Amino acid sequence: MSRLCNQNGMALLLILVIVALLSSLVIEFSFSTLVDLRATETFRDRTKALYLARGGVEAARTILQEDSNDFDHPAEFWGNPLTNIPAGDGDVSLTITDLTGRLNVNFVADKRGNPLPGYHRFVALCEDVLLLDQTEAEELADSLVYWFNADKTKITPDDNYYANLHPPYQRRGDKLTILEELKLVKGFDSQRFERIKPYIRVAGGEQINLNTAPAAVLYAWQFSAAEGNVEVIFDQKDIEALVEYRRDSVYQTLSDLELVEGIGERWSSAWVLNSIGVSGTIYQVLSQGRVNEGTREAKAIIDKQTDELLSFKVE
Repeated sequence: MSRLCNQNGMALLLILVIVALLSSLVIEFSFSTLVDLRATETFRDRTKALYLARGGVEAARTILQEDSNDFDHPAEFWGNPLTNIPAGDGDVSLTITDLTGRLNVNFVADKRGNPLPGYHRFVALCEDVLLLDQTEAEELADSLVYWFNADKTKITPDDNYYANLHPPYQRRGDKLTILEELKLVKGFDSQRFERIKPYIRVAGGEQINLNTAPAAVLYAWQFSAAEGNVEVIFDQKDIEALVEYRRDSVYQTLSDLELVEGIGERWSSAWVLNSIGVSGTIYQVLSQGRVNEGTREAKAIIDKQTDELLSFKVE
C-alpha cells in the first residue's frame, strides 16, 4: 500500500513538472508572438509614416508654387509651420525654410583655385560668427579654395594634411554637394560646423534674400572686395535697423530699404546690386509623418523657380 502511494506521488510530481514546462513554453510563445506582432505593427506604422512624410514634401512643393508674388517673407503662408495636420491614419508636420538668405560657400572660389567675392564675405562671416581673427578666418577660406581646386596634379598646402589623417582621403576638387561635406575640409571641426551652419548653404545661386538673411550675413555681404578696398557702409546699428524693419514689414522691392530709418539711399553702395534681392529660390523642407507610435522624417531641398527636388533624405 505504501509503495503504491509512493508511485502515485511520483506520477503526480511528474505531471506537475510537465504542466509547468508546458506553461512556460506557452508563456514564452505568447510573449514572442506579442513581440513579433508589435514589431510588425511598428514596421507597418513607420512605413505609413514614411509615405506621409514624402507626401508632406510634395505638399510643400505645391505651397511654394502657389506663392506667386515677387517677394518672399516668413510672414507668408509658407513661413508658418504646419503641425499635426490629419492625413490618412496619422498626421503630418511641415516646416519650410528659405535658405536663400544664407551665404553660398560654393561661391568662395572657382574650380581653378581663384577666390571670388564670396571669399571676402566668408572671411567676414567667420570673424563675426566664429569669433576668429582675420588670419584664422582667411585660413578657413583658403581651405575651401584648395578643396574646390579641380587640378589634382597641383599640390595644395592642405593635401599633406588630408594624406596624414586616419583614414586618409583626398580633397574633392569640386564644389560641395551637401553642407555636411564641409566637415571634411581642413579647419571645420564639428563645433565650428554647427556654429556656422545656420548662415551658409551649398545649393542655388549667389544672391541672398534680404527678407530672410541673418544679420551676420547682411553685414558680411558688404565685404565683396579685397582687403583695403572695402568700404563698410552699414555698421552693426544699421544692420539691426534693417532686421528690425522686416519683423513688422516686408521688403517687397529693393527700394523699400530706403524706408528704414537712417538707411536712405546708402543701401545701393553697401551691396553689389545683382547679389541681393527680396525673393527666395532655395528652400529646405522638413516633413514629419506620424502614425500611432511610428514616425519618419523627410528632409528636402527644393528650387522654387524650377520646382526641382535638389536633394531628398529620409531619417
